[in-house]
Amino acid sequence: MNTVKEASVASLDAEPYIAALQEPGFALEFRRRALALYAQLPLARFEKSDLSRRNVRAFKAAPAAIEDPSAWFRVAESHLNPQDEHPLIVIADGSVVHVRGVEQLALQGVVFCSLREAVNKYPDLVQKHLGTVVSSDENNLIALQSALWRDGVFLYAPKNVELAQPVQLLAVTTKGGYGTFVRNLIVADSGSQASFLDSYVAAATLEDELQVGVTEVVVGDGARVKIGTVQDFPRKATNVLVRRARVLRSGQMNWVVGEVGDGYTVAEFGSLLEGEGSVSTSHAIALGAGRAHMDLTSRMVHIGRFSESDTTARGVMQGKANAVYRGLTHIRKGAGGANGQQSEKLLMLSPGSRADAIPMLLIDENDVKCGHAASVGQINEDQLFYLMSRGISEAAAKRMIVWGFVDPVLAELPIDIVRKAVENVLERKMA
Repeated sequence: MNTVKEASVASLDAEPYIAALQEPGFALEFRRRALALYAQLPLARFEKSDLSRRNVRAFKAAPAAIEDPSAWFRVAESHLNPQDEHPLIVIADGSVVHVRGVEQLALQGVVFCSLREAVNKYPDLVQKHLGTVVSSDENNLIALQSALWRDGVFLYAPKNVELAQPVQLLAVTTKGGYGTFVRNLIVADSGSQASFLDSYVAAATLEDELQVGVTEVVVGDGARVKIGTVQDFPRKATNVLVRRARVLRSGQMNWVVGEVGDGYTVAEFGSLLEGEGSVSTSHAIALGAGRAHMDLTSRMVHIGRFSESDTTARGVMQGKANAVYRGLTHIRKGAGGANGQQSEKLLMLSPGSRADAIPMLLIDENDVKCGHAASVGQINEDQLFYLMSRGISEAAAKRMIVWGFVDPVLAELPIDIVRKAVENVLERKMA
């Protein structure tokens, strides 16, 4: 993520809000240092996305008052199943409103709680890892997020502990104007295994809203982590999201990303493969309709020897939606024996839609393997003709082709109800 030379947006008086949080000294220092950076850094700039035309001041440095305690449930109902039993934390407008199933995790020594709670209860763990994967000085919006993050979750899997069920964060925004700043910190100690799903939903009536989200993951030696993330924000939202993992020796990190919102989204996800034999995969799906804008970057940085990465992306654009998918594989000097592969396929269903696939390979080492495949196009006319010749209507035939196109990614989402919610979004956008 690069920056422009122009001055940063207007200065922000957030000290009263930060002081009122009454957090430990290290957390307050983290926020104040980031606030100073926000005032110094220029507005974030991206190659295919112009944030100067967006309302990046759609937030307040104050807690959001909860006026209707049940509003969050009406917004997030499609992402909830009363019969599910997996551990769940629901955060609405920056406050924890529902918790389920965390007690059973504590019996294994697993910590799953809100990040605000973890700052006070587990300060040593949080201080050791907070800000080590995503630095506050990357751009002014990440600095803003680091200063004002409302809440998020902290997941710690102890050494050699395997979580039997996935754990979930459901972040809900019911009212605009306060900014949606969710920060997650996931730490998997050596030999552990965990699956985590975070879903972001907002009221369809939401006005201008700035969502800046950060997820940091530390994958220890030999640990395995799978993270599924789904973002479904409405048309007027501006979303800047960074999800990144540090993967140590023989660790494995699997990303499953669903960007299905109607707003203006710039998102990066990927891994720093620091350890020898570390592995990371990503499966991403983008569903755009209306005038949605999606600028997605999958970034795999190979640092350790014999590290491996494999990224797969599927995009479906309808109406006047615009998608940019950028696959970046960087093999640094010293990462001999690395293997990085990419595959990006984007499908346009309407004449007014647009899609760009940009595969990038940066190779600074010999004795490596790298490859990429990228395609952008419309529905295959031969497939459509074949299905219609069997008595299937054109609309039904298109649906069948699209479902087959996106299924490799949908199948990777770890929780059925969320997978169903994404399927419902796809049906709605194709209607």
